[in-house]
Amino acid sequence: MNDNIAQNRFAPPRADVADIAVEDAGTPVLATRWARLGAALVDVLVGTAIYCAVVLPLYGLAAFRPESHARILPGLILYYVLAYAVYAWFLYRSSQSIGKIALGLRIVRSDGSHAGFARTFLLRGVLFGAVGMIPHAGFWIVVGECLSIFGPARRCLHDYLADTIVVTAASSPTPIRRVAA
Repeated sequence: MNDNIAQNRFAPPRADVADIAVEDAGTPVLATRWARLGAALVDVLVGTAIYCAVVLPLYGLAAFRPESHARILPGLILYYVLAYAVYAWFLYRSSQSIGKIALGLRIVRSDGSHAGFARTFLLRGVLFGAVGMIPHAGFWIVVGECLSIFGPARRCLHDYLADTIVVTAASSPTPIRRVAA
């Protein structure tokens, strides 16, 4: 009967099948471009909510008229201080913005190690935020900065400058800082 099974061309093939490891354990998994876009959109929504909470009560609908920006400058300064304080707090605590927390992403060094506060906040956030405010040229620099994510490394210019990558939080061993309340 065994000869009959060996000769049966309709029998299923017999082969040893081994599982193939997709990722090495401990290797951070790069975030997708869509996940990074989603995190950026959540961060924009948070910034808009802070803007509305700070500037609207002070100036009403004049806060949305470009010609009134000189008049509402004190409110804008208050907004930027508060928005950057919130952003800094989350980056200090876990190397994640609110959007990155919502989408399960984390900022790490390009070698997978913890990215410090100065790297994540000052180089990635504040420096490119200031560059974006340069009249006329700032817009194009930010556009180029964002388009660089379409390269094979999936990194923006601020990632290259700060030597960081954005990975899934589950693949990153970076612990969340416990801050005393």
